[in-house]
Amino acid sequence: MSLTNEVKVGLFFVLSIVLLGLMLEVGNRWKLFDRGIPYTTFLASSTGLKPGDAVKLAGVDVGTIERISIVDSRVRVDFEVRPGTQVKKDTVASLRMSSLLGGQFLGLSFGSPAAPLLPPGSTVQSTEPASVDAIMENMGGLTKDAKQMIADLNRNQNEVMGKIAAMLDENRASVRNSLTGLASITAKLDRGDGSLAMLLNDRTLYTKATALTGSLAEVSARLERGEGAMGKLLTQDELYDQATAAVKGMNSGMKEFSEIAQRINRGEGTVGKLVNDAALYDELRETMANLREITRKINEGEGTVGKLVNDDTLYRDALSTLKKTEKAMEGLQDTGPISVLGSVVGTLF
Repeated sequence: MSLTNEVKVGLFFVLSIVLLGLMLEVGNRWKLFDRGIPYTTFLASSTGLKPGDAVKLAGVDVGTIERISIVDSRVRVDFEVRPGTQVKKDTVASLRMSSLLGGQFLGLSFGSPAAPLLPPGSTVQSTEPASVDAIMENMGGLTKDAKQMIADLNRNQNEVMGKIAAMLDENRASVRNSLTGLASITAKLDRGDGSLAMLLNDRTLYTKATALTGSLAEVSARLERGEGAMGKLLTQDELYDQATAAVKGMNSGMKEFSEIAQRINRGEGTVGKLVNDAALYDELRETMANLREITRKINEGEGTVGKLVNDDTLYRDALSTLKKTEKAMEGLQDTGPISVLGSVVGTLF
């Protein structure tokens, strides 16, 4: 069976498309059409890393691992990044885990914005992250410490519970009596026995307390409104001003009193001289002594004044003279003016 020309052309077209697809796939895999920019870095270990693994810049695929070799007790990793990827002089390469199942990739940092670009073929500085083995060893140590801590906690808990149990056993009777007493007190409170129970169960006390609260609220409101003497004291500024003026007046009076006391201390004025002048004090003492002497003489009947005070004869003579004078005055009513003088003289003498 011979193929027609149309069939041959169709088969050729299909085979051409398949071949083109294979060439593109192989070219992408082997980078036949797009060569990357080569770089190198050195690691202490490349566990889990293999050629063909990804190179990521801040988590974004930018290249692949080309070759892994050992150079002078270190692992050399050659990799390529796509053109346009900015690898700077302070970019740091490190081995990273892509998942907990063990996948690895080579991670790159951005570097500082002002740092210059690293020339192709240069070595990128690296850092050594904590390996899985080291992490597992640390986790093992932490697990051991946690187990020891849990064991210590269990031991301490057992000791505490043992001490509590022993204490309860020793004081079982006391605890039982305390619980019995507490139950009795609770029962009395429920029945209303005793002062405390009355306070808890008496509605009258609650009513009085409520009324007292209302009264206090009313008093507070009146104080805020300025009613009453206390309210005026709290709210009126005039009383405050008057009190301030009174205090100022008292202060002024105290200053004047202090000035008077200072003048007295300096011997100024009559009181100052009386307080500070010794001569006036001596004269006053002498005057008081003379007065006491005069009083003594009068009491003893010495002198004219003493006789007038103490001698009854003078009193009787004066009384007799007054009586004669009264008689003479009565006689004047019956005599003329000419004989008045004679009558008076006759009566007296």
